[in-house]
Amino acid sequence: MKYRVFKYSLLLGIIISIGTGCKKLLEETPRTSFTPEFFKTSDGLKGGVNSIYANLRTHWGTQVFIQLFSGGTDEAVKGAAADVQHWFTYNNPVIKSNTNDYQGFFGAMFTNINTANGVLQYGADADIPAATKTQLFATAKFFRAFCYYQLVTTFGAVPLHIEFNTSAVAADAPASLADLYAQIIKDLNEAATDLPATPAAGTGKPVTKPVALFLLAKTYLWKGWSSAGTTADFTQAYTVAKQVIDNKATYGLNLLPYFGDVFKEGNEYGSEVLMVIDHTKDQKYGGNNAPGSGAGGPGANHANFMWRPNYPNVKTQYPADAGASVTVRDINNGRPFQRIKPNTRYVMDVAFANRATDARYEGTFQTVWLSNSTQMSVKGSTGATTARGALINGVDTAIWMADRLVSAAERTKFKGIIFEPEHLTQPDKAPYYAPYTPSYYPNVRKFDDSTRADLNDYSDRPFILYRFAELYLIAAEAAIKGGATAGDAATMINILRTRAARKLNQTQAQYDAAVIAQQVTAAQMTIDFLLDERSRELFAEDTRWWDLSRTKKLVERVKLYNDEAKAGVQAINMLRPIPQTQIDRVTEGPKYPQNPGYE
Repeated sequence: MKYRVFKYSLLLGIIISIGTGCKKLLEETPRTSFTPEFFKTSDGLKGGVNSIYANLRTHWGTQVFIQLFSGGTDEAVKGAAADVQHWFTYNNPVIKSNTNDYQGFFGAMFTNINTANGVLQYGADADIPAATKTQLFATAKFFRAFCYYQLVTTFGAVPLHIEFNTSAVAADAPASLADLYAQIIKDLNEAATDLPATPAAGTGKPVTKPVALFLLAKTYLWKGWSSAGTTADFTQAYTVAKQVIDNKATYGLNLLPYFGDVFKEGNEYGSEVLMVIDHTKDQKYGGNNAPGSGAGGPGANHANFMWRPNYPNVKTQYPADAGASVTVRDINNGRPFQRIKPNTRYVMDVAFANRATDARYEGTFQTVWLSNSTQMSVKGSTGATTARGALINGVDTAIWMADRLVSAAERTKFKGIIFEPEHLTQPDKAPYYAPYTPSYYPNVRKFDDSTRADLNDYSDRPFILYRFAELYLIAAEAAIKGGATAGDAATMINILRTRAARKLNQTQAQYDAAVIAQQVTAAQMTIDFLLDERSRELFAEDTRWWDLSRTKKLVERVKLYNDEAKAGVQAINMLRPIPQTQIDRVTEGPKYPQNPGYE
């Protein structure tokens, strides 16, 4: 069926690119539905585009979304408080109720597509300057392509509709992958033609020409891997990605010198960022609860909580649950949701095995927590006391998530609590051995937010959706698949690895040596190496399930690296199930098909 949800409460609150600042608020104009006549107005044209953008914040950065698309991979396993646990282990995903875990995402993408269709079908009559209208149309085409890209890469073949739907229809069927990819590519090419090369001053990181080209390159990559693709698609993916890379100055893009600065607070609109999903604490426009009332609201950014361990529960007599906490929850360390945990064996032994010369481990993970025995601790004051001495607040490390086994001598000298990778065992030092657990593990630091007013508040940091660095990975993957040469792939990867050689407090000689150590050759360019490199660069950025699905490596790598999911993962899991609600709503004509294996 044409997706039934065509009504939408329009709040003209998030202006993404057209002549105003990214956070500027307009007067609220609630509407219960979009009609053809409304799209012919200035408010309808602008509001339709803005509503699509605003809807994205109800997915990226949210609690269930992060787990659905990062869990059950080689990178991640369940945390102690994981929600959708059956998708971490692929345990009984065929149960019809579980197929509806994806209902909100599926429905939202089609709602957005229908809104974009209304803008493009009726917006020509809107009384608005021609240049502004052209840019709005280009943005609408981008978003229609974006939503179809998300649907096709998640569910496979889905219905293709490019006309505005004003009433529920009881019959529908998926289109061919060839037709779906053709429409996505057409929309992105046309959007790239009309979008500006750089954002207007004060507009943050809206949709621009390089954003459209980024998604175009990635679409060609996906098409090349699909049954609808050929080697020519990989050539196109490489060519488009390389075009953006070669013209980075024109687009105001570049890699930052140090990897750890990419996700530093305040750098969300920096030269390495292509597109963000903005967030706001404003309850009216952001879909949030009041500050101090909890994690709240459908538009809340929870990324800063999801990977965070239960650090406030580590006591002075650990592993015994006795004594005082060596740290307490505070603004900087954040709320410990424990939903998702790095898969230690893969992280330590494969993806980030070369920690000596590659800064991406230190730039991705928090491994130490300083003593802060009370929320108002004064630096230098006395904190909790362990068997090895009193901790000094703000000075002594209270918790150390070591990346190796620590010797008994080291542990004796360390006043805090040490955890070690759980897959490394050394029985003869059992009194000193404290393994990572589903509650205690290194935290992903990319989403930290120190500006929150309350300990439990959600984040209002912009969620970084696309980064310039990924274009090098797209180009390399396309080259490996025949879109260019293995030497070209190595060149692309080495640019990222040269940047990764830069570490904090490093001498020039140390950096020079690290650069040499980091270089790779054409002979190393395989898809498995590329996937490891994507982990090093993009860990926890909500791309991993898609990466493994695209490259047909999900089953192989989950069985190889993920002990909790290896028994359940199947080839069917390279697509997500069509929500049962979609199937049930098709009551006329042929039954809407479920993806294979989920019947």
